[in-house]
This record gives sequence, C-alpha cells and structure tokens, in this order.
Amino acid sequence: MMRQALAFLFATLVLSPGLCAAEERQRPEQVQSDISMREISIQSNFTGVKIVLFGSIDFSKAPSPDEAPYDVIMVVRGPEIPLVVRRKERIAGLWMNGESKTFSEVPAFYAVLASRPFRAIASEETLKPLGIGFTNLDFSKTTDAGDGFRASLIRLQQQRRLFQESDDAIGFIGRSLFRGSVDLPVNVPIGRYITQVYLFRHGKLLSQSQSSLQVHKVGFERVVYMLAYRHPLTYGLLAVLMAMSAGLLAWTYFRRE
Repeated sequence: MMRQALAFLFATLVLSPGLCAAEERQRPEQVQSDISMREISIQSNFTGVKIVLFGSIDFSKAPSPDEAPYDVIMVVRGPEIPLVVRRKERIAGLWMNGESKTFSEVPAFYAVLASRPFRAIASEETLKPLGIGFTNLDFSKTTDAGDGFRASLIRLQQQRRLFQESDDAIGFIGRSLFRGSVDLPVNVPIGRYITQVYLFRHGKLLSQSQSSLQVHKVGFERVVYMLAYRHPLTYGLLAVLMAMSAGLLAWTYFRRE
C-alpha cells in the first residue's frame, strides 16, 4: 500500500509541470494595461503633455517576439460635450452664420492608436459597436450624418488636434509587452478621460482593458474657469468692472500727462 502511494505521489510530481503548461496554453489571452499618469494639472504655463499607454498580454501564445499574431488598438476618449456647427453663408457681400446643427454627445477629445491600420485589423462590423474610428463615433442619435455637418465637425476637431488617428503607433516589446503614446494639446478640455485597450487576433476581439485619468485646472486658471462656467453672471460683472477700472486708470494717467 505504501509503495502504491509513493508511486502515485511521484507520478503526480512528474506530470504536474506538464499539466500546468498544457492548462496555461488553453487559457484565453487577457490584455492588461495602464497609463503613465492618472492626473494632469493645467496651469498658465501648460503647453501640452504626452501620455504613454502600455500593457501586456497574459497567456500569450506568440511563438517568438518576431511572430506575434496579435494586434492592439488603443482609444483615448474625453468627456461628452455638446457642440454646435454653423455653416458660413455669403449675404450681401458679407460672410455670416447660416444654418447650424447641434451635436449633443461629442467627445471633447478622441484619439485612436493602432499597431497597424486599424481597418486592416478588424472588420467594420467589429469596429462600429466599439466606436473605433471617426466614422463610427455616435455624436447623437437624432442628427443626420449625411448633411455635411458631421464631416465639418470632425475636420474642425482634427485641426484643433482634439481628434487624432494614428496607425502603426503601437510597438511590441518582446512576445507580450506593448506601448504607445498620445499628445494632449495645449487646448485639451478638462474632465475625466477614459483609455480603452483592445486585443485582436486574426480580426477577432480577444480581450479589452480600461483605465482613466483626470484633467483639471489649478490655481488662478481654476478660479476663472469655475466662475465662467458655474457662475456666468458673476463672471460677466467682474469682467465689466475690471474693464471699467482699467479704463479709468488709463484715463487718469493720460490726463496727468
């Protein structure tokens, strides 16, 4: 009996590493990700900032660093805000605001990074529900997308560097590590930003991971922002008083001269 028990224990110890390796190979890949900073403070000397997104693939089945079968797409998305797009019309020789459209749910900032052109990574049927790419953004459920206003909105946001698409912007390091970076411009809006990382293989979504960061103003800029957006009447009165005071001081100075 003792010999049988010892034989069973020996067989278990010998076979366990092989069983564990086989079990690990059967586990589905999982993507883990994070960002280089969780909080961005905007002061008067703010000139923009670069954030780094990085991650790894757990239970990677890549045979070697040069034969990784995976693709990664990263999305950085700012808070939803309403935006109005106006069409310029020439009236009596003057350019004036004409017809307008209001988009109720526009990301204040939106960036897509990919390990290669993301439309080559997955089909449009896969990308659309995930909101990956400018054409797959849902600005509002009632706005007609075929009237040109949507295209104008995207173009204007791109010119402000608030909408970005970057192919081949994610690099792999070894079999499972990867990284990419995003430039937040000087005019980046404040609020809570969401970063989403998607792992694909042969066009199929395997896993996804999410993080967040906060962009806010500090110091005198924060006071001015809070007054302008939360107490507009007070902000307007203070602006008028400051303008009047500056005018009186200038008048007094030049009068003495």
